[in-house]
Amino acid sequence: MQSKQPSPRKRYSQAQRMLRLYQALANSRVGLTMAELMERTGVTRRTLNRDLVLLQEDHLVRSTERDEDGRKRWVLLPAGPASTIAFTHSELMALYLGRSILGFARGTELYNAMRGAFDKVADRLGGRELDALKLERKLYAVPDAPPVTHTPDDFDDILNEVLTAVLRDDQLSMVYPDSGSSKDLELILDPLTLAYYRGRLYLIAWSEYHARIRPFALHRARYAKRVRNTEVQVPEGYIPARYFSGQFGIFGGDVTETVRVRFRGTSARYARERMWHHSQRVTNLGDGDCEIAWEMPITPDLQSWLRSFGSGVEVLEPTSLRTMMLADLNDTLAAYQAGKDVSSC
Repeated sequence: MQSKQPSPRKRYSQAQRMLRLYQALANSRVGLTMAELMERTGVTRRTLNRDLVLLQEDHLVRSTERDEDGRKRWVLLPAGPASTIAFTHSELMALYLGRSILGFARGTELYNAMRGAFDKVADRLGGRELDALKLERKLYAVPDAPPVTHTPDDFDDILNEVLTAVLRDDQLSMVYPDSGSSKDLELILDPLTLAYYRGRLYLIAWSEYHARIRPFALHRARYAKRVRNTEVQVPEGYIPARYFSGQFGIFGGDVTETVRVRFRGTSARYARERMWHHSQRVTNLGDGDCEIAWEMPITPDLQSWLRSFGSGVEVLEPTSLRTMMLADLNDTLAAYQAGKDVSSC
């Protein structure tokens, strides 16, 4: 009995099918969904899935993230030698989480650059290995601040100018609102560091107008343009870690004071679990409360943080901060008393 030989026609049909699939993807600039591929190639979803796996293993195609409608697209990879760089699963998880944290910058060049870097990793690994990790389910960065609802229409351009200035050590021309008035300031800055804080990007820069290093919230900038053929002068001894070590939050102050606070109940347990400042000293009290002392400037970030504890916190010193907190509480009480009959409105 003669053994059955493989059908040459079947192999040729598969080659034709793969060629049609490859050509369909080559003719699309944005990639094709599975439904679009089925329509253009005339084959079933099951067959397409099998063919796409083969192309992935040869590093010829990749799948994109799902769009807002939950659809995934397939795109061709640029021709080139395969990378020999290997990534552990922990390294992939770290990259994916880093991209998730940048979600607040979605739509900007910064976010697209991070996403592009991760996509390149995915291209070299092959889709099946990455899909098997199920990172979309296993990792998620919960936003640590509400998104900014009002940003300049050209925020993407502002961010790109700032990024370029920081990377190339060029000075930056910026229009920024004056916190002490309603006017805008036209500033020339020496950009030093791009900092992330509570879902926002801040530029740490030397400002000749303010005669000091200070942060600038990029979502508040009206305009930014890199000044070509200039050179940033970095203040002697400037190191980001040292700059932030003496303050609470993103904004600093010129005068350092002893801040001593009593925390009560669940607020005490929460407060003592964390190192809020490098100078922190905790004294546990017998009733479950605690006192925490720091050496730091009095800043809006500090005041806002203390107010968030409500009745679970009492400022003991300095007197100036205690007075400010008491004034805030009195203003809040007066507002509630003035509106106590709001239900009858």
